[in-house]
Amino acid sequence: MYLLIIAIIILLLKIADIAPVGNWSWFWVLLPFGLLMFWWEYLSKWIGWDKRTAEKKMAEDVKRQKEIQRQNRGF
Repeated sequence: MYLLIIAIIILLLKIADIAPVGNWSWFWVLLPFGLLMFWWEYLSKWIGWDKRTAEKKMAEDVKRQKEIQRQNRGF
């Protein structure tokens, strides 16, 4: 997420032609977006972060559902 924020700031600085980013090649300005695509499409899947995040969310949903059922029973 931090890389996305940095990439957007760099892009805005390039569009506004603010030094030193205004003097950079478009390759260097767009490189963080390419890295983000690579990260989101490949690295996170290879590392297993997408599965761990999904499993964590499912566990939280089950816990929340059990709590709701417990409250509905009056305990």
